[in-house]
Amino acid sequence: MSIQSSGARLSGPTAQTVRASRPAPVARARPYAEILAFLASVLIVLIYSQSWAAPMTGYGARSADFLRNGYYPAYALAVGLVLTRPGVALQALARSPLMLLLLALTAASFMWSVSPDVTLRRVLALLFTTLGGVALASRWRWATLTEIFATAMAVMMLASLFLGALMPDWGRMHEIFPGAWRGLWLEKNALGENMGLAALFMVAAAVMVPARRRLWLVLAAVAAMLVILSTSKTGLVVLILSFASMGFVALVKAGPKRAVVGTWLAVVVACAAILLITMRSDLLFDLLGKDATLTGRTQIWAAIMHQMEQRPWTGFGYGAVWDDTSPGGAHAWITYEAKFSAAHAHSGWMEVYLALGIPGIILLAAWFIEMWGRSLWAAYTRPSGWLLMPMMTAYSLTMLTESITMNWHSLRWVLIVALALKAVIGDQDAPPRVVPLGARARGTAR
Repeated sequence: MSIQSSGARLSGPTAQTVRASRPAPVARARPYAEILAFLASVLIVLIYSQSWAAPMTGYGARSADFLRNGYYPAYALAVGLVLTRPGVALQALARSPLMLLLLALTAASFMWSVSPDVTLRRVLALLFTTLGGVALASRWRWATLTEIFATAMAVMMLASLFLGALMPDWGRMHEIFPGAWRGLWLEKNALGENMGLAALFMVAAAVMVPARRRLWLVLAAVAAMLVILSTSKTGLVVLILSFASMGFVALVKAGPKRAVVGTWLAVVVACAAILLITMRSDLLFDLLGKDATLTGRTQIWAAIMHQMEQRPWTGFGYGAVWDDTSPGGAHAWITYEAKFSAAHAHSGWMEVYLALGIPGIILLAAWFIEMWGRSLWAAYTRPSGWLLMPMMTAYSLTMLTESITMNWHSLRWVLIVALALKAVIGDQDAPPRVVPLGARARGTAR
């Protein structure tokens, strides 16, 4: 080995070591691959949000039959993302047996479905939708995953703001609830619920990615403003309770003593809420702007319970009831008892019960208990608690009166699958650095 003066050439083993330590050219392409993967993930969220459907049909003026073709790109993107980290995706699925059993029961329901061909087609759509959640959970760390959701929501928020302010014929309602903002969606409640989720993700991103904290907080304020402009009381209540759950997370992360106080406070508030609902439900109905039947929902639920007396252990098959036009079918009898024709069960629990029977309800309840346990644990011990707790709060409340559970081509199903699987596997490398809300920080938690 020979070493010459400064700036001279190296020879021998030293030169070989220097050459070997240089990064390979392929490493330079990695940032571009990461950017493409990020954009693909945002596009998956945008596609499953269905925010593009109403503008493409002139807000119901044209047929929507062609819209089903718009989900194929999301299928392909999900497959591509999974192939970038197949081992992690398989690990996430292997560690989520309750979700797999629920999906297996759903797939098996075509054997006893009242419309086997419809069930089989929709099961395939559900599995690809689930794959979108698997792809997001296996590909990204918590902080990046949160920013992906927040970025997609920001795109929808800005588009809705533009339509409501500058194109009111599209962005606002006219015949029913005139003047209420609806943005990219057909009706105001969809805007309110989606912007509530947007505010949730943006505040979580502000905490988990301190380098862009101000940006996300400003955007969260705009999203909250759109919830108010939508006049959706349900969206507003869910937003308030989601922020309250974030306050709980902030309290229990502030130290052992405050964690004890926060825990007892949460128990007291939960007990008070249960007493209020059971003893003075009229106050809750007034707050939500609904009557005692929850705008006819209780009539639908009673009719479903009567129909399920025929098939308590099997249900009628996944996605098979509401498009059944036979005069003696379950849909016809539900319509007869409820005195109007419903498009769905208006409850995630009732929808699963109608499709899969008692076994489906048991599996869904067990999976939800597991997710709530992981969310509570994360609230005390992990940065991911900033996202898990408010999302579980919003999802659990919404599914009581809306059919948002196990829906094909549904953003909420993609979100809940992604968060549930991510809670199981966690980040595959070093955990992100998260600073307190009041601290200044430079850099980003990856």
